[in-house]
Amino acid sequence: MPSICQIAALARNLTLGLMLWCGVQAQLARAQLAQPGQDIVRACGSIAVALPLSDAVPVFRSERNIELVLRSAGGTSNGLDALSERSVNMALSSRELTPVDRANNPEMQLVETPLGIQVLLLTVSQDVWNAGVHSLSAGQMRGIYEGDITSWKQLGGPDTKIRLFVQEEGRGNWEMLVQWLYGEIRKAPVWKGGRVKSMQETRNMLEFTPGAVSLLPPAFVDNQNVYAVSLKNDANKVIDPTYENIFNKTYPLFRPLGFVTNDRPTGAVKVIIDFMTGERGQAILKQYGYLTVQEIEAARKKTSGSSH
Repeated sequence: MPSICQIAALARNLTLGLMLWCGVQAQLARAQLAQPGQDIVRACGSIAVALPLSDAVPVFRSERNIELVLRSAGGTSNGLDALSERSVNMALSSRELTPVDRANNPEMQLVETPLGIQVLLLTVSQDVWNAGVHSLSAGQMRGIYEGDITSWKQLGGPDTKIRLFVQEEGRGNWEMLVQWLYGEIRKAPVWKGGRVKSMQETRNMLEFTPGAVSLLPPAFVDNQNVYAVSLKNDANKVIDPTYENIFNKTYPLFRPLGFVTNDRPTGAVKVIIDFMTGERGQAILKQYGYLTVQEIEAARKKTSGSSH
């Protein structure tokens, strides 16, 4: 079974730089007055979905005569609340809907439309990998995050200071890390260590900082200068970052991205969703290091075929 890194390595020509959060926030807040005959669509929720969607706002305006207004992102739950209050036309989601979500909105026919998958790999610098650190558990990472484990020597690696780089609280990568480590985001201590603002900066810190560890999308990991380690579950079983382990939900650092609407999307909302799940929208998605619907389906077929 090929790893995600091996498959992602085929996409060498992707433009993978991420916007700085301050620039993205300004872009999400921008909303021009609607022109005569122009449809207005409002959306809010997960920043992981809002980022690529914001890139398509000029296209909707100029080519589809649709003004997409993206409210400040506040997570999937906030998006669902806004949808329930009818203040938005669609919620931006970075998780699957739960029975609780549906029970909280009994008057609504919540419909999910998949957009892609965000996968992150726990990645270490070359010196750490070469010293033999090829897997880490949530408990070990909690020790690193909280400052109780400060040297790779404590984990069987080199006598080098551990340098953990994390994006700011509230960003998708930080959320995925602490969700894995603590089960609930609200239980995570405030991060006081090294911070990074983009995936490219994270990649550079991992390549050029001895003892570094962080999270990266698969397309940033080459297993030559920076290396993806496997994860160990509570039973100390090693879980490799493969599509098979993502689909059977044993690999924890992934989440589905998509849209949630009240009933099946129609009108301008459907135009936006069709664009984002089509060729041009999925190309935008790839620029953020996400796996597209087409890539997921191809990997699912390959995984299914290899299991027979």
